[in-house]
Order: sequence, then structure tokens, then C-alpha cells
Amino acid sequence: AADADAAAGGDEARGRASSFTGSEPWWPLEGIAPTEVDTVYRHAHVHGVVHDENAYAIGGVSGHAGLFSTARDLARFARMLMRGGVGPDGERLVGAETVAAFTRRDAAGDRALGWDAAPGGAGIAAALSPESWGHTGFTGTSLWMDPARELFVVLLTNRVNPTRSGPSVTPLRRAVHRWAAEAADRADRAGAGDAPGPG
Repeated sequence: AADADAAAGGDEARGRASSFTGSEPWWPLEGIAPTEVDTVYRHAHVHGVVHDENAYAIGGVSGHAGLFSTARDLARFARMLMRGGVGPDGERLVGAETVAAFTRRDAAGDRALGWDAAPGGAGIAAALSPESWGHTGFTGTSLWMDPARELFVVLLTNRVNPTRSGPSVTPLRRAVHRWAAEAADRADRAGAGDAPGPG
């Protein structure tokens, strides 16, 4: 696979960084998956604007919803966090203390600032290390980091299209995290020279 850091220049070439502001889509609509057919509030197929009704009502972005991104940019973001705030070119984008503060578990041990930090991610990240942390979104998105394995998992699904009564993505999240952890462990064993030979 192409390295995400090297390949990500196309996003900036489109004229915007990895953020969403206002009520108009910043990416061509054909590149954005539609979400729910809203029959209560907007009376339209939600496409290119925030799905969350409360965030939409206050202008499109809030502390709990409203970010749009690509898998490539989320990979860059995850790498930056796991590097303690250092970007792909070695530049410091966020202070190491800030990253540590936002990813430190609370007294109960299951939350960090904006992140689910429960060991095993309340079940969806049971295959990842106890140090892992991440975030899930209502529309079926998730981003999970496992610093012990130097692994992150970006999963972008569209479980609310055409309706929020669709099936849960929890089993898929669990499976993807398990597959990613198993692949990372196999790669680690192969790199250490103790992978089993052909047999």
C-alpha cells in the first residue's frame, strides 16, 4: 500500500485542510457518502453536511459531532497522536504534553478527553492492548490507537444509510480490530525472526 503521508498531498491541492466549517460541503458530493434519509428534521437525504441533528442546528460543528475526514487524513492524525504530536515531516504539530493530557485515562480508567479509554474499548477493541484508546461515531465510524503495538485502526462505515434502524456495526468493529491486532502480531513475529516457516 502507498504510504499515507506521502500520498496525502492531494487533499491540500483541493484547497482545504482536513477540517469542515460552515454548512456547505468542502469536498465534491460524489466523494462523500450520504447518511440517513431524515424524515423528521431536515426532510432530505443527508449528504455532505453533519448527520447529527444538534450539531446541524448550531451551524454544523460542535464538540461532539461535525468533523468530516478521509481515511487517509485520519491515518495521518492517528500517526501524529501516536508520535506524541509530531507530524509526518518531523514537525511538531501538537505539544507532547497536550497529547498526553488528552489521552490520559480519568480516575475511573475508562475515559480520556474525547476518547474511550476503557481497556478493550467496552468490548469493541478487546483484541487490542489495555493501553489502547479510540473513538466511535454514531454513523459507524471509528478510530482506535494501540500504542503498545504501534497500531491504529480507521474504520469508516455508513450504518445509517438509509436509516438509523440498520444493524449494529459493533460485531464488524470487533472483527476488524481483531484482524488488525493479529496482523500486527504476525508482522512483529516475522520481524523478530521467530515467525513459523513454510510447512
